[in-house]
Formats: sequence, structure tokens, C-alpha cells
Amino acid sequence: MKIVVFGAGIIGKQAVSMYKSKVAYIVDNNKELQGKNVDGIQIKPVEVLLDDCDYKVLIASRNVEMMKKQLDKLGVTNYEYFVSDPRAYYSTNEIVFNPYDGNSRTEESEKERIRLAIDTINANVEELHDKVPLFDHVEIETINRCNGVCAFCPVNRNQDPREYAIMSELLFKKIIDELSELDYQGKLACFSNNEPFLDPNIIDRLKYAREKLPKARMHLFTNGTLLTLEKFLQVVDYLDELIIDNYNQELELISNNKIIAAYCENHPELINKVTIVLRKSNEVLSSRGGDAPNHEMDSTFEDVRCALPFKQLIIRPTGEVSLCCNDPLGRDTLGDLSTQSLKEVWYGKRFNEVREALYKGRGNWPHCKYCDTINIQ
Repeated sequence: MKIVVFGAGIIGKQAVSMYKSKVAYIVDNNKELQGKNVDGIQIKPVEVLLDDCDYKVLIASRNVEMMKKQLDKLGVTNYEYFVSDPRAYYSTNEIVFNPYDGNSRTEESEKERIRLAIDTINANVEELHDKVPLFDHVEIETINRCNGVCAFCPVNRNQDPREYAIMSELLFKKIIDELSELDYQGKLACFSNNEPFLDPNIIDRLKYAREKLPKARMHLFTNGTLLTLEKFLQVVDYLDELIIDNYNQELELISNNKIIAAYCENHPELINKVTIVLRKSNEVLSSRGGDAPNHEMDSTFEDVRCALPFKQLIIRPTGEVSLCCNDPLGRDTLGDLSTQSLKEVWYGKRFNEVREALYKGRGNWPHCKYCDTINIQ
């Protein structure tokens, strides 16, 4: 049986490269790509699947949840996933990844992507609302400082208004031990809105978390400025994925990251674990609920639901729990793990108030009204 690859991005290209002559064609929602080809294989609209039931569809993207729902809506049932773990942030065989290459979208295709994402989010929240599952994404910010100067970040080193805090060893182990008792198997990040290697104890913390949570998917984001090869070799075995955001306006590797990239190129076992992402520090990203310094306030999505309070637990160094990953200033505190258990916070009154508000739409919670994050994962 021949294959139809769903997704013409970097993961889709990997699928085409792997299956080659078995691929009949590619489908993608980006109208800018439709009519073009990858390695001589044509890219078509997803709707062509309505007229063709003879192939197996291979979902080749990180947006598996959205794509699965789209296929279900079309009545396509013969599909599977190309990515072995869709929780990965970068499913690429490139150590150094340039997200600006081949990533252009027309305004029309971007609107279509957002429309599909909104439909998926609203449907997800409908399913999650009546029976809230345990969180599947935990971020533990062990120190609330960053040495970056990114224009999009409200807590960059030039304007961070937060009172300095670093998590005690006792509190960190309490949180990890509770996760272990829950047999936690979701995502775990020992960072949030910070640079993790500013914490002098970060390596020991990662080691403890790995030992206690062998089934969790542990990932870490860092800007790499403090990551020597020695530290890299110490932490990489504790992680399932390490993402190094290399901030440079000319998209050139900084010295530390050059050394790490060279090491990884000579150690193929690290190719699917480590990704150095070329980034620009003056990017305009999400609004962070209206807190991003270089983003205009916009209430375009105030009628859209949000799945994050049904999935994420974001912990500050004090043990206080924030609204979500887009609350870097901790404007909303939903609980305190220095005095409460994980379940007490997660199923507590404050979290439930947020969920009820966002079930009706973002405009029903003050900090969410100006949020433009269309997050499916």
C-alpha cells in the first residue's frame, strides 16, 4: 500500500526521504505550498483525501492532535504517526536548525492554520472540561533570572521586575517526590521563564528528577551562553531533549554552541536529542497575555478557549503556581506547593475558576483577554 504524507514541513520531508517511492503524494494545509513538490512528489490540499481511500496517511508534523482531528472530520481512518514521540519540540536530524528556512506563509495560509488550530483547541477544551485529567506538562522554574536581552521577553535581564528567588532543595525534592508518587509520565522541564544554568544546582536537580521520574519526558531550553562542553556532557544523559536557542541577529553560532555542535556532529547518538535553534533576539512572538514588550495589545482571540489550564502546571521558585507559561510575571497565583500538594493545587478552587472562565473564552479572565497563543500541545 502506498503512503500519503500529511505535512510538507521538515518532518514531512524526513518522511518522504525515508519512504521515497512508496509516497504517492503529500498533503498540507499551507496553500502557499500546494502545487509545489518535495523531491519530485507533489503537494496537494488535504481535501483530496475525500476522493482517495486507497492509501495510508502518515501524519508527519508536531501538530498531530490538530491533524488527527482534521482527518477524523474528513472521515479518514487509515492513518498513523511518523514521529515516534509527538511530544518532541524539534523532530529533526539537523543539529543546527534554522526555522527561518522554508517557513514562509502567506497571510491567507496563516489564517487557515489559525482557524484549524482554534477549532482543535475549542474541541479539546470541550472534552477536558467535564472530567479534568491530571496535568501532562510541568515546568519548575528553579531560579527566576535570565541573562538574555530578548526584545520579546518581559523578564529579560534589562527589565525583570521580579524579586530574586531560587528554589530550595527541600521544596524541589518535595515536588519531584510527589510527581514520583503519581507515577508521572508527562513532560517535565526544570525551567520556565528563566535561564536554567544560572542556577548553580541545576545539574544535581536534573539528576535527581531523572532518577525519581524515569518515565517522564524531560526537556530543557537554554540560550547556551553558560553551557560549556563539560556541563553539556553532564546534563545530556538526564534529558530526553535539549534545545539550545542560539540568539544572534546574523544567525551565527556563538562560541559555546559551536563547540557543542561540533561534538554532536561526531556523536550521531545525540542527533535526535540535541537541537541548536538559530534565533533572533528581536523577534516578535506571542503577546504573553499582553506582557510582551515588543507586541501590541490585541484582543482578537478573546472568544477562543484555552487548553493550558487543563494541561500545564507552572511552578515558580517560591512554590507558587502561575496561570500558565505565558504568565512570566506571576500575575495570577493559583496555589502554593510549599504548603499544598500537587493535587490540592491542580484540583483546587482557583484552578477551577480559571478553567470555567476560559471554557467560555479568554475574554472572561483579565490576563487572558490579550493572549494570542494558539497552543495545541
